[in-house]
Amino acid sequence: MPRPELGVPARVDALVVGAGCVGCSIAYNLAERGMRNVLVVDRGEVGAGSTGRCAGGVRQQFGTEVNIRIGMRSVEILRDFEARVGRSADFRQIGYLFLASDDDALAELRRNLAQQREAGLADAHEVGVDEIARLVPALRTDDLLGGTFCQTDGIAGPNEVTQGYAHAARERGARIMEGVDVTALAPHAGGWRVSTSRGEIRAGLVVCAAGAWSAALGELAGTNVPVEPYRRHIFVTKPFPGVSRTTPMTVDFRTSFYFHPEGEGALLGMSDPAEPPSFRTDVDWDFLEHLVEHGVQRVPSLADAEIMTGWAGLYEVTPDHQAIVGEAADVPGFWLCTGFSGHGFMQAPAVGELLADAITGKAPAFDISPLRPGRFAAGEQTEERAVI
Repeated sequence: MPRPELGVPARVDALVVGAGCVGCSIAYNLAERGMRNVLVVDRGEVGAGSTGRCAGGVRQQFGTEVNIRIGMRSVEILRDFEARVGRSADFRQIGYLFLASDDDALAELRRNLAQQREAGLADAHEVGVDEIARLVPALRTDDLLGGTFCQTDGIAGPNEVTQGYAHAARERGARIMEGVDVTALAPHAGGWRVSTSRGEIRAGLVVCAAGAWSAALGELAGTNVPVEPYRRHIFVTKPFPGVSRTTPMTVDFRTSFYFHPEGEGALLGMSDPAEPPSFRTDVDWDFLEHLVEHGVQRVPSLADAEIMTGWAGLYEVTPDHQAIVGEAADVPGFWLCTGFSGHGFMQAPAVGELLADAITGKAPAFDISPLRPGRFAAGEQTEERAVI
């Protein structure tokens, strides 16, 4: 028999909208800091949105200090995830390898590497063509100039991490409700009156962790959230020569084609600059031909690979390709943790801590002001160029 639909609680201290990895991390960290009356709602199921459709990459190799430090903290948390939350993150530090096939790409990777060292990431280093060939023998390398590699980057399980946070949040008193749609937000008595498909909630504060759907939630709250949804494809192959379980996540910096081991095969992805913003998550199988064309140029043995499955998810893209983290400048009590531009899963462990610290009045471990919501209105954004 189907479970009866339960009404939402009448009052909560914090309402988190969105039960992806980011939302569940926030709930866990708020509860861990002593906030017991935390509710997470999602119109779907836990981790079934963009989190459940991502590639699972975890990296520290970014081009801005704040993203590098977020990446470093997320890696630190994932290394110790089971001890923290009682569940495995399926985190495998197979490394991230970025490839440069032209002078501009190599110069960009070197600039990023200098920023990474300044931020304290000692594990990343420049690699020559010989080392690239040793790391991934299946690659075509005759047109490469070099690249960068960080062994402590890797891949983790989106479902494992999200469900781990959800389980640990519940153990600490937080509640998570699926199938709840937020339909209206109105300031009320120093907090919020929130209308949902399951009843009304009085919330002390609201956290937007709604990913690609954040602009609509911001509109309900009376603030502009500059996030646009973009479809991104992923395909998974059956086993083929040249890719093993220890092959690093490999990214062609010029084309954005990437792959990493997935089971006994490989997971493939690539951005499409011609794709307009939309909420489409159907698979465009014609795009697979475009991806494979570029992929075979970099990994010739991919020509013999059989595609097993494919899916599409949504990137939540901001104008500077950096997340929006903090309290809305024009709407007190409305907090944002969104706009990760393809990096939400990998940054969720750290940003959950950082936002929970800010909400509970604790100084964050490092400066996250470059991600503040008001930066766009002030014209003070800095573009993150190390995006895929």
